[in-house]
Amino acid sequence: MMTLQSKESDVKSTDEWMVSDELKELDAAENELVEKERHLTMLTNESFSKMKEISKINRDLQNRIKSLQELSASLNRKNDELKIANKELERKTIHNNQVSLELKEKLERVTQKEKELSMQRDFLAKRLDETTQDLVKAEKFAIIGELSARLAHDLRNPLSVIKNTMDVMADKQNMKIDERLKHIARFKRAVQRMSHQIDDVLDFVKKTEMVSHKASLRSIIDSAISVILIPPNVKIFLPQNDVTVICDSRKLEAVFSNIMLNAIQATDDNGEVKIRIIDTNTHVKIEFEDTGSGIPSTVMQKIFDPLFTTKQTGTGLGLSICKNIVEQHGGTISVKSPPTIFVITLPKNVL
Repeated sequence: MMTLQSKESDVKSTDEWMVSDELKELDAAENELVEKERHLTMLTNESFSKMKEISKINRDLQNRIKSLQELSASLNRKNDELKIANKELERKTIHNNQVSLELKEKLERVTQKEKELSMQRDFLAKRLDETTQDLVKAEKFAIIGELSARLAHDLRNPLSVIKNTMDVMADKQNMKIDERLKHIARFKRAVQRMSHQIDDVLDFVKKTEMVSHKASLRSIIDSAISVILIPPNVKIFLPQNDVTVICDSRKLEAVFSNIMLNAIQATDDNGEVKIRIIDTNTHVKIEFEDTGSGIPSTVMQKIFDPLFTTKQTGTGLGLSICKNIVEQHGGTISVKSPPTIFVITLPKNVL
Protein backbone atom coordinates (compact mmCIF):
# COMPACT_ATOMS: atom_id res chain seq x y z
CA MET A 1 0.00 0.00 0.00
CA MET A 2 2.70 2.36 1.02
CA THR A 3 4.67 1.34 -1.92
CA LEU A 4 1.78 2.11 -4.28
CA GLN A 5 1.26 5.51 -2.77
CA SER A 6 4.91 6.16 -2.99
CA LYS A 7 4.82 5.35 -6.66
CA GLU A 8 1.83 7.56 -7.24
CA SER A 9 3.58 10.31 -5.37
CA ASP A 10 6.64 9.90 -7.51
CA VAL A 11 4.56 9.91 -10.66
CA LYS A 12 2.77 13.09 -9.53
CA SER A 13 6.04 14.79 -8.78
CA THR A 14 7.37 13.85 -12.16
CA ASP A 15 4.27 15.21 -13.86
CA GLU A 16 4.44 18.43 -11.95
CA TRP A 17 8.04 18.81 -12.85
CA MET A 18 7.31 18.21 -16.48
CA VAL A 19 4.44 20.70 -16.41
CA SER A 20 6.70 23.23 -14.76
CA ASP A 21 9.32 22.75 -17.46
CA GLU A 22 6.73 23.10 -20.19
CA LEU A 23 5.42 26.27 -18.56
CA LYS A 24 8.93 27.66 -18.49
CA GLU A 25 9.43 26.74 -22.10
CA LEU A 26 6.12 28.41 -22.93
CA ASP A 27 7.17 31.54 -21.07
CA ALA A 28 10.49 31.51 -22.79
CA ALA A 29 8.80 30.98 -26.14
CA GLU A 30 6.35 33.78 -25.37
CA ASN A 31 9.17 36.10 -24.38
CA GLU A 32 11.04 35.15 -27.48
CA LEU A 33 7.92 35.83 -29.55
CA VAL A 34 7.50 39.23 -27.87
CA GLU A 35 11.14 40.05 -28.48
CA LYS A 36 10.82 38.94 -32.09
CA GLU A 37 7.63 40.96 -32.45
CA ARG A 38 9.38 44.00 -31.02
CA HIS A 39 12.36 43.44 -33.29
CA LEU A 40 10.02 42.89 -36.22
CA THR A 41 8.23 46.13 -35.36
CA MET A 42 11.59 47.95 -35.29
CA LEU A 43 12.52 46.35 -38.59
CA THR A 44 9.17 47.39 -40.02
CA ASN A 45 9.60 50.97 -38.84
CA GLU A 46 13.15 51.09 -40.16
CA SER A 47 11.89 49.63 -43.44
CA PHE A 48 9.24 52.35 -43.68
CA SER A 49 11.87 55.00 -42.91
CA LYS A 50 14.26 53.56 -45.46
CA MET A 51 11.44 53.35 -47.98
CA LYS A 52 10.68 57.04 -47.38
CA GLU A 53 14.35 57.92 -47.84
CA ILE A 54 14.55 55.76 -50.91
CA SER A 55 11.35 57.41 -52.23
CA LYS A 56 12.85 60.84 -51.60
CA ILE A 57 16.11 59.79 -53.23
CA ASN A 58 14.11 58.38 -56.11
CA ARG A 59 12.26 61.69 -56.53
CA ASP A 60 15.54 63.57 -56.38
CA LEU A 61 17.01 61.22 -58.94
CA GLN A 62 13.98 61.70 -61.15
CA ASN A 63 14.30 65.48 -60.83
CA ARG A 64 18.00 65.28 -61.64
CA ILE A 65 17.33 62.97 -64.54
CA LYS A 66 14.73 65.44 -65.76
CA SER A 67 17.22 68.30 -65.35
CA LEU A 68 19.87 66.28 -67.16
CA GLN A 69 17.40 65.52 -69.92
CA GLU A 70 16.55 69.24 -70.23
CA LEU A 71 20.27 70.09 -70.14
CA SER A 72 20.94 67.47 -72.76
CA ALA A 73 18.15 68.86 -74.93
CA SER A 74 19.55 72.39 -74.43
CA LEU A 75 23.05 71.20 -75.31
CA ASN A 76 21.67 69.53 -78.40
CA ARG A 77 19.99 72.79 -79.41
CA LYS A 78 23.20 74.71 -78.72
CA ASN A 79 25.13 72.16 -80.70
CA ASP A 80 22.73 72.60 -83.60
CA GLU A 81 23.07 76.38 -83.31
CA LEU A 82 26.87 76.05 -83.20
CA LYS A 83 26.77 73.89 -86.30
CA ILE A 84 24.69 76.54 -88.08
CA ALA A 85 26.98 79.30 -86.79
CA ASN A 86 30.03 77.32 -87.88
CA LYS A 87 28.60 76.97 -91.36
CA GLU A 88 27.85 80.72 -91.42
CA LEU A 89 31.37 81.41 -90.16
CA GLU A 90 32.83 79.24 -92.88
CA ARG A 91 30.73 81.11 -95.43
CA LYS A 92 31.85 84.48 -94.05
CA THR A 93 35.47 83.30 -93.94
CA ILE A 94 35.29 82.42 -97.60
CA HIS A 95 33.65 85.80 -98.30
CA ASN A 96 36.26 87.63 -96.22
CA ASN A 97 39.06 85.86 -98.03
CA GLN A 98 37.57 87.01 -101.30
CA VAL A 99 37.20 90.56 -99.96
CA SER A 100 40.80 90.45 -98.68
CA LEU A 101 42.02 89.47 -102.11
CA GLU A 102 40.00 92.28 -103.67
CA LEU A 103 41.29 94.76 -101.07
CA LYS A 104 44.85 93.62 -101.67
CA GLU A 105 44.42 94.18 -105.38
CA LYS A 106 42.81 97.58 -104.74
CA LEU A 107 45.58 98.48 -102.27
CA GLU A 108 48.18 97.65 -104.89
CA ARG A 109 46.31 99.85 -107.37
CA VAL A 110 46.02 102.66 -104.76
CA THR A 111 49.74 102.37 -103.96
CA GLN A 112 50.54 102.63 -107.61
CA LYS A 113 48.19 105.59 -107.92
CA GLU A 114 49.84 107.24 -104.90
CA LYS A 115 53.20 106.87 -106.55
CA GLU A 116 51.83 108.46 -109.70
CA LEU A 117 50.16 111.24 -107.67
CA SER A 118 53.38 111.78 -105.70
CA MET A 119 55.28 112.21 -108.92
CA GLN A 120 52.61 114.57 -110.23
CA ARG A 121 52.61 116.46 -106.89
CA ASP A 122 56.38 116.87 -107.01
CA PHE A 123 56.12 118.04 -110.59
CA LEU A 124 53.30 120.47 -109.75
CA ALA A 125 55.17 121.68 -106.62
CA LYS A 126 58.20 122.38 -108.77
CA ARG A 127 56.06 124.17 -111.34
CA LEU A 128 54.26 126.08 -108.54
CA ASP A 129 57.58 127.09 -107.03
CA GLU A 130 58.81 128.25 -110.39
CA THR A 131 55.54 130.08 -111.05
CA THR A 132 55.63 131.64 -107.57
CA GLN A 133 59.17 132.84 -108.13
CA ASP A 134 58.12 134.24 -111.48
CA LEU A 135 55.13 135.99 -109.84
CA VAL A 136 57.35 137.34 -107.04
CA LYS A 137 59.78 138.63 -109.61
CA ALA A 138 56.91 140.07 -111.64
CA GLU A 139 55.46 141.69 -108.51
CA LYS A 140 58.87 143.08 -107.58
CA PHE A 141 59.28 144.45 -111.08
CA ALA A 142 55.75 145.87 -110.91
CA ILE A 143 56.53 147.55 -107.57
CA ILE A 144 59.86 148.83 -108.93
CA GLY A 145 58.08 150.06 -112.05
CA GLU A 146 55.34 151.78 -110.05
CA LEU A 147 57.85 153.24 -107.62
CA SER A 148 60.09 154.42 -110.46
CA ALA A 149 57.15 155.96 -112.30
CA ARG A 150 55.92 157.67 -109.13
CA LEU A 151 59.41 158.85 -108.21
CA ALA A 152 60.02 160.13 -111.74
CA HIS A 153 56.67 161.95 -111.64
CA ASP A 154 57.37 163.41 -108.19
CA LEU A 155 60.90 164.47 -109.12
CA ARG A 156 59.80 166.10 -112.37
CA ASN A 157 57.97 168.95 -110.57
CA PRO A 158 60.86 170.06 -108.31
CA LEU A 159 63.27 169.62 -111.24
CA SER A 160 61.04 171.89 -113.29
CA VAL A 161 61.08 174.41 -110.44
CA ILE A 162 64.89 174.21 -110.29
CA LYS A 163 65.21 174.57 -114.06
CA ASN A 164 62.81 177.51 -114.25
CA THR A 165 64.49 179.20 -111.28
CA MET A 166 67.93 178.78 -112.83
CA ASP A 167 66.63 180.10 -116.17
CA VAL A 168 65.12 183.15 -114.49
CA MET A 169 68.28 183.81 -112.48
CA ALA A 170 70.41 183.36 -115.61
CA ASP A 171 68.29 185.83 -117.60
CA LYS A 172 68.33 188.43 -114.82
CA GLN A 173 71.96 188.98 -114.01
CA ASN A 174 71.23 192.19 -112.15
CA MET A 175 68.42 190.77 -110.02
CA LYS A 176 67.72 192.48 -106.73
CA ILE A 177 68.84 190.75 -103.54
CA ASP A 178 65.29 190.22 -102.23
CA GLU A 179 64.14 188.64 -105.49
CA ARG A 180 67.31 186.56 -105.68
CA LEU A 181 66.79 185.29 -102.11
CA LYS A 182 63.20 184.44 -103.02
CA HIS A 183 64.34 182.33 -105.99
CA ILE A 184 67.08 180.70 -103.89
CA ALA A 185 64.44 179.75 -101.27
CA ARG A 186 62.34 178.15 -104.05
CA PHE A 187 65.46 176.35 -105.21
CA LYS A 188 66.18 175.03 -101.69
CA ARG A 189 62.57 173.87 -101.17
CA ALA A 190 62.67 171.94 -104.43
CA VAL A 191 65.97 170.30 -103.48
CA GLN A 192 64.66 169.49 -100.00
CA ARG A 193 61.52 167.92 -101.51
CA MET A 194 63.61 165.80 -103.88
CA SER A 195 65.91 164.77 -101.03
CA HIS A 196 62.93 163.79 -98.88
CA GLN A 197 61.41 161.65 -101.64
CA ILE A 198 64.73 159.93 -102.38
CA ASP A 199 65.30 159.28 -98.66
CA ASP A 200 61.87 157.64 -98.43
CA VAL A 201 62.74 155.26 -101.24
CA LEU A 202 66.15 154.43 -99.78
CA ASP A 203 64.68 153.84 -96.31
CA PHE A 204 62.09 151.50 -97.80
CA VAL A 205 64.53 149.51 -99.93
CA LYS A 206 67.46 149.47 -97.53
CA LYS A 207 66.81 148.47 -93.92
CA THR A 208 69.72 149.58 -91.76
CA GLU A 209 70.62 147.97 -88.43
CA MET A 210 69.40 149.65 -85.24
CA VAL A 211 71.81 151.47 -82.95
CA SER A 212 70.04 151.20 -79.59
CA HIS A 213 70.76 153.28 -76.51
CA LYS A 214 68.93 154.98 -73.64
CA ALA A 215 67.03 157.99 -74.87
CA SER A 216 64.41 160.47 -73.67
CA LEU A 217 61.18 160.37 -75.69
CA ARG A 218 60.62 164.06 -75.06
CA SER A 219 64.04 164.93 -76.47
CA ILE A 220 63.36 162.78 -79.55
CA ILE A 221 60.02 164.57 -80.06
CA ASP A 222 61.73 167.96 -79.71
CA SER A 223 64.36 166.98 -82.30
CA ALA A 224 61.62 165.79 -84.69
CA ILE A 225 59.76 169.11 -84.36
CA SER A 226 62.93 171.11 -84.99
CA VAL A 227 63.26 169.78 -88.55
CA ILE A 228 59.61 170.43 -89.46
CA LEU A 229 58.32 173.71 -90.87
CA ILE A 230 55.30 174.42 -88.65
CA PRO A 231 52.74 176.82 -90.20
CA PRO A 232 51.85 179.85 -88.05
CA ASN A 233 48.19 178.75 -87.66
CA VAL A 234 49.09 175.25 -86.37
CA LYS A 235 49.54 174.82 -82.63
CA ILE A 236 51.57 171.92 -81.22
CA PHE A 237 50.79 170.67 -77.69
CA LEU A 238 53.79 168.81 -76.27
CA PRO A 239 53.65 166.25 -73.44
CA GLN A 240 54.54 167.48 -69.96
CA ASN A 241 55.97 164.13 -68.80
CA ASP A 242 58.92 162.13 -70.13
CA VAL A 243 59.94 158.44 -70.33
CA THR A 244 63.35 156.92 -70.99
CA VAL A 245 63.48 153.90 -73.35
CA ILE A 246 66.08 151.75 -75.08
CA CYS A 247 65.77 152.64 -78.78
CA ASP A 248 67.40 153.93 -81.94
CA SER A 249 66.68 157.63 -81.41
CA ARG A 250 67.57 158.58 -85.02
CA LYS A 251 65.00 156.15 -86.43
CA LEU A 252 62.30 157.11 -83.91
CA GLU A 253 62.89 160.76 -84.73
CA ALA A 254 62.16 159.97 -88.39
CA VAL A 255 58.95 158.19 -87.35
CA PHE A 256 57.77 161.05 -85.13
CA SER A 257 58.58 163.73 -87.72
CA ASN A 258 56.73 161.79 -90.43
CA ILE A 259 53.60 161.35 -88.33
CA MET A 260 53.64 164.98 -87.12
CA LEU A 261 54.07 166.23 -90.69
CA ASN A 262 51.05 164.14 -91.76
CA ALA A 263 49.06 165.51 -88.80
CA ILE A 264 49.94 169.12 -89.73
CA GLN A 265 48.97 168.48 -93.36
CA ALA A 266 45.67 166.89 -92.20
CA THR A 267 44.72 170.21 -90.51
CA ASP A 268 45.21 172.10 -93.80
CA ASP A 269 47.81 174.19 -91.97
CA ASN A 270 45.17 175.50 -89.56
CA GLY A 271 44.51 173.45 -86.42
CA GLU A 272 46.04 171.64 -83.48
CA VAL A 273 48.30 168.63 -82.97
CA LYS A 274 48.41 167.06 -79.49
CA ILE A 275 51.23 164.71 -78.48
CA ARG A 276 50.87 162.52 -75.37
CA ILE A 277 53.23 160.12 -73.58
CA ILE A 278 51.46 157.41 -71.52
CA ASP A 279 53.63 155.27 -69.22
CA THR A 280 52.29 151.73 -68.58
CA ASN A 281 55.27 150.38 -66.57
CA THR A 282 56.59 147.81 -69.10
CA HIS A 283 55.46 149.72 -72.20
CA VAL A 284 54.99 153.32 -73.25
CA LYS A 285 52.42 154.78 -75.64
CA ILE A 286 53.03 157.87 -77.77
CA GLU A 287 49.82 159.36 -79.18
CA PHE A 288 49.54 161.95 -81.99
CA GLU A 289 46.08 163.52 -82.30
CA ASP A 290 45.11 166.14 -84.88
CA THR A 291 42.01 168.24 -85.48
CA GLY A 292 41.80 167.39 -89.17
CA SER A 293 38.74 166.01 -90.97
CA GLY A 294 39.66 162.41 -90.20
CA ILE A 295 40.54 159.32 -92.24
CA PRO A 296 37.83 157.52 -94.27
CA SER A 297 37.18 153.91 -93.22
CA THR A 298 38.00 152.70 -96.75
CA VAL A 299 41.47 154.22 -96.44
CA MET A 300 42.09 153.06 -92.84
CA GLN A 301 42.81 149.44 -93.85
CA LYS A 302 45.45 150.43 -96.43
CA ILE A 303 47.13 153.34 -94.71
CA PHE A 304 50.29 151.37 -93.77
CA ASP A 305 50.58 149.56 -97.14
CA PRO A 306 53.64 150.40 -99.26
CA LEU A 307 53.03 152.82 -102.16
CA PHE A 308 49.54 153.69 -100.89
CA THR A 309 48.89 157.43 -100.69
CA THR A 310 45.97 159.83 -101.00
CA LYS A 311 48.21 162.82 -101.71
CA GLN A 312 48.91 164.31 -105.11
CA THR A 313 52.62 164.19 -104.34
CA GLY A 314 54.60 161.68 -102.28
CA THR A 315 55.93 158.16 -102.61
CA GLY A 316 53.38 156.48 -100.36
CA LEU A 317 56.21 154.94 -98.34
CA GLY A 318 56.26 157.15 -95.24
CA LEU A 319 53.82 155.27 -92.97
CA SER A 320 55.05 151.92 -94.26
CA ILE A 321 58.58 152.88 -93.21
CA CYS A 322 57.25 154.09 -89.83
CA LYS A 323 55.55 150.73 -89.31
CA ASN A 324 58.76 148.83 -90.13
CA ILE A 325 60.83 150.95 -87.73
CA VAL A 326 58.32 150.55 -84.88
CA GLU A 327 58.22 146.79 -85.43
CA GLN A 328 62.04 146.72 -85.39
CA HIS A 329 61.74 148.09 -81.84
CA GLY A 330 59.29 145.29 -80.93
CA GLY A 331 56.38 147.72 -80.89
CA THR A 332 53.13 148.35 -82.74
CA ILE A 333 51.55 151.27 -84.54
CA SER A 334 47.83 151.79 -85.09
CA VAL A 335 45.39 154.54 -86.05
CA LYS A 336 41.79 155.39 -85.21
CA SER A 337 39.53 158.13 -86.51
CA PRO A 338 37.74 160.46 -85.90
CA PRO A 339 39.48 162.24 -84.35
CA THR A 340 42.59 160.88 -86.01
CA ILE A 341 44.96 159.46 -83.39
CA PHE A 342 48.13 157.57 -84.27
CA VAL A 343 49.21 155.33 -81.36
CA ILE A 344 52.76 153.95 -81.14
CA THR A 345 53.35 151.34 -78.41
CA LEU A 346 56.95 150.56 -77.51
CA PRO A 347 58.55 148.27 -74.90
CA LYS A 348 60.58 150.37 -72.47
CA ASN A 349 63.42 147.79 -72.18
CA VAL A 350 65.04 149.92 -69.49
CA LEU A 351 67.96 148.08 -67.87
